[in-house]
Amino acid sequence: MPTTPAQRRPSQRRLIVAGISTSTIEYYDFLLYGTMAALVFNHLFFPSFSPAAGTLAAFASFAFGFIARPIGSLIFGRLGDRIGRKRTLMISLALMGLSTLVIGIMPTYATIGVAAPSILVVMRFLQGLALGGEWAGASLVLVENSAPGRENFMASTVQMGSLGLVLSSLATTVTSKLTGDAFMTWGWRLPFLVGFVLFLFTFWVRRNIEDGVEYTEARENADERDALGLVQTVRAFWKPIILGFFVTGGGVVVYFTITTYGIAYAAGALGYDRSSVLDALTLAAVVYTVAIPLAGWCADRWSARVVLTAGFVFGVALSFPFFWLLERGVVGVFVGLALYLALSHALIQAPQAVVYSKQFPPLARYTGTALSHALPTAVVGGTAPVIAQALLNATGTNAAISIYVLVMAALGIVCSYLLTARQFGPASRPRADSEAVRGTVPGLAG
Repeated sequence: MPTTPAQRRPSQRRLIVAGISTSTIEYYDFLLYGTMAALVFNHLFFPSFSPAAGTLAAFASFAFGFIARPIGSLIFGRLGDRIGRKRTLMISLALMGLSTLVIGIMPTYATIGVAAPSILVVMRFLQGLALGGEWAGASLVLVENSAPGRENFMASTVQMGSLGLVLSSLATTVTSKLTGDAFMTWGWRLPFLVGFVLFLFTFWVRRNIEDGVEYTEARENADERDALGLVQTVRAFWKPIILGFFVTGGGVVVYFTITTYGIAYAAGALGYDRSSVLDALTLAAVVYTVAIPLAGWCADRWSARVVLTAGFVFGVALSFPFFWLLERGVVGVFVGLALYLALSHALIQAPQAVVYSKQFPPLARYTGTALSHALPTAVVGGTAPVIAQALLNATGTNAAISIYVLVMAALGIVCSYLLTARQFGPASRPRADSEAVRGTVPGLAG
């Protein structure tokens, strides 16, 4: 007797634990590096530089992770459509866990000289590759295994990587209180070793979660011609990829401009206490972690379009008053703005995985979803603080930055409306779907 989808669908509780743990460990490892780059790596891995140059070199190594992220989305996206979501995601997890372990146990510049920073940069690059493949893979495993009507809620748990931020901050804070030279000698390694233990737990949780029925059936019924390459996927599905670029891009511009640039502006030009600013952002991360599954539930209850639009409208509403309120110089105002932003960002992020997954057939879904999310995160999100500073330098006013945020959020509203109005045909007919795809790509027909 053949196995039915209901019989093959894994425990929803186990799926939730898998989604939360995967994103938490990936972001814990990825963000921990940034903290240690500021506190430790400039001294232990770049001591031949001046203090300022050593710090710059440490942060430059941190940036390698962001450069590698879209590359990882391309590599793992292709793998995920060819060999399966589970196997690809396990490779991504292993790559992140092992590169984190190497950072935690590797010798420093004092022991092996210039080889130390070289290995550090390579490990950071591997972390970026791994993170590039994580989001789409973890999201699709949840979407394709979810019970009907719970897809947005289930997939939203992957967005709870902010727990990784909280845990990495906690681990750094605890170990940095070690007395004497203990922290700089060996204490800084402990958070990385903890990260490896978390990886082992996540790997164990995921070991029995298989690919979803939809993808499995499509793959079983497919022939070699049904697996599209990267170029073919882009040529066949360039419209949803571009729309997804601006949906994700609009969200990350709102977030990174107001947080990353806002931190520098508040603590620098406005003289806010740095610890108060960081405490506010940590509190916002906690609120975001709670809000994201609620936003996913709302998307299942009403629609992804309603939730996305609400998130972008909140962002638009914040774009102009943000800097005016910030200039009041009251820490409590900054806290309120950070919490408001956390809610807006949760509404924008929660439905994205399901919306993107519906744009592509199963055998092109990992690639298409990864491209729609990772490229704008790196290209638009990574440059948002730089663009904000350039606009301020060019115009002398924060109004130009507000207009930039407003325009990107407005594009997000329009593109989310267009994206949620379209959906690829049912994947239960994989041969018919793949024939339709080949008909749209020159050279694939016939």
